[in-house]
Amino acid sequence: MCTVEIFTFKAWISLSLEVKAVSILPDCRNTVFNTAKVAAQTHIKTAEYVLPLFSNSSVPARFIVQNEDSPQSTSWMTAKEPISLWSEENFTVKGILEHLNVTKDESDYLWYFTRIYVSDDDIAFWEKNKVSPAVSIDSMRDVLRVFINGQLTGQLTPACVVFVVKSWVLDFFCVVQPVQFQKGYNELALLSQTVGLQNYGAFLERDGAGFKGQIKLTGFKNGDTDLSNLSWTYQVGLKGEFLKVHTTGDTEKFEWFDLAVDAIPSTFTWYKTFFDAPAGDDPVALDLGSMGKGQAWVNGHHIGRYWTIVSPKDGCGSCDYRGASNSGKCRTNCGNPTQTWYHVPRAWLEASNNLLVVFEETGGNPFEISVKLRSAKAICAQVSESHYPPLRKWSQADLNGWNISRNDMTPEMHLKCQDGHIMSSVEFASYGTPKGSCQKFSRGNCHASNSSSVVTEACQGKNSCNIAISNAVFGDPCRGVIKTLAVEARCISSSNSGYSHY
Repeated sequence: MCTVEIFTFKAWISLSLEVKAVSILPDCRNTVFNTAKVAAQTHIKTAEYVLPLFSNSSVPARFIVQNEDSPQSTSWMTAKEPISLWSEENFTVKGILEHLNVTKDESDYLWYFTRIYVSDDDIAFWEKNKVSPAVSIDSMRDVLRVFINGQLTGQLTPACVVFVVKSWVLDFFCVVQPVQFQKGYNELALLSQTVGLQNYGAFLERDGAGFKGQIKLTGFKNGDTDLSNLSWTYQVGLKGEFLKVHTTGDTEKFEWFDLAVDAIPSTFTWYKTFFDAPAGDDPVALDLGSMGKGQAWVNGHHIGRYWTIVSPKDGCGSCDYRGASNSGKCRTNCGNPTQTWYHVPRAWLEASNNLLVVFEETGGNPFEISVKLRSAKAICAQVSESHYPPLRKWSQADLNGWNISRNDMTPEMHLKCQDGHIMSSVEFASYGTPKGSCQKFSRGNCHASNSSSVVTEACQGKNSCNIAISNAVFGDPCRGVIKTLAVEARCISSSNSGYSHY
């Protein structure tokens, strides 16, 4: 905390400010809000598995319960994305073109196809010198995958190196991918993919995507080959995108097969299934934690791109926002995926037979995808006597000189369940010097014995409630000490309770 002096139109006044905090003084004298003393409620959201009930027998049920805790899909269909030229709109030119100028926002994906001839002399050269040919790229953005004769040889992302058959050798500007060619003509396919675009900074229009430098083929008997001088055939997007299988699910346009439960996860694969909308009004989410990287659609609506990257296990700890900021400060969720749940708006759902389509790039298990309901089952708040009263209590109209008229300066705790829910019970309440944080509260040395009964009477059975932080409400359990009220309450659906909504 620091002390500053400011000059009003009448006099100098002194204020105490919290570190890295912002204060609002409508009359240049009285603080009505401070970012270090925000008494905001905390929601603890939970996800519950649901069991969709299929009413249309003509469409096979896609989700069933395998055990009490995990409803999963047991009926999926699959289709492979072709690693070949399929579009009539592909074109061939000499040289490497910039990604965005070719795709023009029609797709994240751009294919580059060319042919490489391997002679007997080249193979003898590799065997004699114990070397392998390689594709060398000066610089690449954002994701690159290399295919030889339709087989994935390697893939590179900006965040990590992925070993697939062959390893990448990577320095600051250069990527070298060892490859294996057969005798004769070989098809070399490079797939460039964007993973977000720069949206600020100088020379933004020059940022671009895809290949940034020279591309060459190394390790041949006659020396390196500059691939930029070859003719390349370009194809924008995926066949599944072009046919819009995520909106129609039409088996006549795409060759779908039933997916075996023990199928080995494969790359560049489409999956589809059906599910019923869960009952109630709670938000719906898809748990895609079993998948790798790709995109998902529900009834033709794109719910997002997913990428199940697990964060490093180290780096999380106590958090102190004071001092200089850096990327390692106040890290959370170490050792866990960055995101696994993806929201599906209920407005996009039908009562039954909702089409879910997933395109998987790196390999995942769709049988473990599940539908979940998300709701705030627990709410917590912690408000002290030193907090400011609610802004609604400040009378902006009654200015008398430079003093704001205040009818009641008592701080308040405001608790509210999400719409359609009420507080069924008060799990913890302590007015005094409580310790801990939400779901880990404990009593301190100072505690008002009537804390729980006061909060229960004010809040139980209601969607929202206000509690004054005052000795007049709880009594004074410890004189001369600034007291705090900490509360944790449980919320349930109002349709499942016998309480009034008010």
